[in-house]
Formats: sequence, C-alpha cells, structure tokens
Amino acid sequence: MLRRLAPGMRRMRAMPAPLRRALSSNKDAKGLQEVIYKVFMGSNIAYSSAVIGVAIFGGMAYDSTFEAMWKANNRGKLFEDVIEQRFPNPPEGTEEEEEEEDDDDDDDDE
Repeated sequence: MLRRLAPGMRRMRAMPAPLRRALSSNKDAKGLQEVIYKVFMGSNIAYSSAVIGVAIFGGMAYDSTFEAMWKANNRGKLFEDVIEQRFPNPPEGTEEEEEEEDDDDDDDDE
C-alpha cells in the first residue's frame, strides 16, 4: 500500500508549500473555496501578488478581447483596411518625417 502512495507523495513535495498545505488538510477541507483561500489569501504577500497578477493579466485579456470584437465588427472601415486599399504601394520617400520646430523667439535676446 505504501508503494502506491509513494508516487503521490513525491508529487506533493514538488508543489509549492501553500498549495501542498491546502491540499493535504483533508479533515476540514471544504472544497475549492478552501484551497483558493489558503493558497491566494493565506498571507499578505500571496494576496497582493494575486491581485496584481489578476489586474495585469485580466487587463490584457479584456483589452485583447474587446479589440478583436471591435475589429471584427468594423472590418473594412478601419484605417488599416482603408489605407491599404487606396494606397497599396506608396512611392519611396513619401513617408512622413517628423519636423523639428525651432522656437526663434527674438524677444528673449535683448
């Protein structure tokens, strides 16, 4: 019987400590809520890291989802689509260059 449990114990040792503690407490485990609470809200640094991670990756997912929806709904009307249709091969040397503005204020030179 111990030989059957040994591979599982090796896997448990490879897990991070908070996750291992959360999964090993069978006597009062209440399911997924208990595991999430122990892993992500067990300490201040874990909670802060989870909030920052969810904010970063959730924001990226939100942005890419709605950007894709916007492009799908406005296909053919966007600048990228229109400029390629009207001007497929712009001549060389017609790229816009940034102009430097010289502030020649003669009032300062007295």
